[in-house]
Amino acid sequence: MFFYLISILLSPFIRCLARYRAYQGLEEGDRIKERYGYPSITRPFGSLVWMHAASVGETVSIIPVIKAYKSAYPDQTILLTTTTVTAGTIAKQRLEKLCIHQYVPFDVGLWVDRFLNYWKPSLSVFIESELWPNMIQRIYHHKIPLILLNARLSDRSYKRWLRFPFFAKYLLKRFDLCLAQSPTTAERLKKLNAPNVRTMTNLKFAAEPLPYCELKFEELKHLFKERPLWVATSTHAGEEEIVLEVHKNLQKEFPNLLTILVPRHPLRTDKVEKLCMDLGFSVVRHSSLNKQRDFQIYLGDTIGELGLFFALSRIVLMGGSFVPIGGHNPIEPAISKCVVLWGPYMHNFKDVCKILSKSCYNIKTPLELENTLRDLLQKPDETIAMGEKAAAIVKEQAKSIQDIITTLRDYCTHE
Repeated sequence: MFFYLISILLSPFIRCLARYRAYQGLEEGDRIKERYGYPSITRPFGSLVWMHAASVGETVSIIPVIKAYKSAYPDQTILLTTTTVTAGTIAKQRLEKLCIHQYVPFDVGLWVDRFLNYWKPSLSVFIESELWPNMIQRIYHHKIPLILLNARLSDRSYKRWLRFPFFAKYLLKRFDLCLAQSPTTAERLKKLNAPNVRTMTNLKFAAEPLPYCELKFEELKHLFKERPLWVATSTHAGEEEIVLEVHKNLQKEFPNLLTILVPRHPLRTDKVEKLCMDLGFSVVRHSSLNKQRDFQIYLGDTIGELGLFFALSRIVLMGGSFVPIGGHNPIEPAISKCVVLWGPYMHNFKDVCKILSKSCYNIKTPLELENTLRDLLQKPDETIAMGEKAAAIVKEQAKSIQDIITTLRDYCTHE
């Protein structure tokens, strides 16, 4: 009740925050009422399963689950909620005919009740690590089964929860089932007193290869011709300097080398482009591609086109791993048959990296990155074979998804 009352007192400020976020483009202005629990779509008749995926990563990982669930149980309606606009866009593009999409209400007790009273889900499924006190408590109050799917607890999150063990227990005991994406997370959830914990395969292994436009692929393939190339994706400040230095050194042996550089945040594109030019590199942006051919750096500055770059190259460096960010998802390039390289800071994906280690490279230093790239570029046939092996490992891990579908159905209450 404490959180419920506090949330009501804070609700006017949350409305102001929502309007400000809409002004910034972080909320869809014409759908802002969904964040207050008001529906914008009529609820279909019958049983409804509610799945919540906060952002892009969680949304992409739940796509194969939604497809498999609808295939097995076509009579069930799936309601997918997201927090971010980009995740909502992905839902619209890839799941429009398979589920209803709404934005999740802010964690205000009255708004959550409004949402639950209208949609009346037979089952609630949260993806990865969404733990909002009012939402969890109101779901429990409405006696709706609640599952934490693909549960993940990073080192930092786990240490934070250990400081508040009673609060962690209060939230986790409301879950009927926690399906952890790794043995490490399962053990941590048990220590935090989650009552029913099982280990499952990380859902990201069941993801489909990132889509791309065939027309653009053919255009770029023709433009790049037979140039040796590699991709540095999801890079952060401090990593572009490493990438450009490695490119400079390798260019002595591969004069026609092309580096596709994709910053994690498109808003940094101007800074990255200036950095490239200041260091003497010729650079072209993907969004303003012309017939220019004498460029060394191809700068990916759009959203949703990583699949295109992965299709063009068989070598991908994951950013966020040469600075203490924790890395980004290496499964996405692996499933696209790429050899994946990452740096020393990959702690957010330790278990995934362990599974992929036989077909990928854990790089310690920029010099090691340079030497590894040189070896891969010199042996294209072996590089292609290693990329095929990476994709095969991902495919093998994805086989358990049907067990997840059966488990969800078992917990779904029937109308």
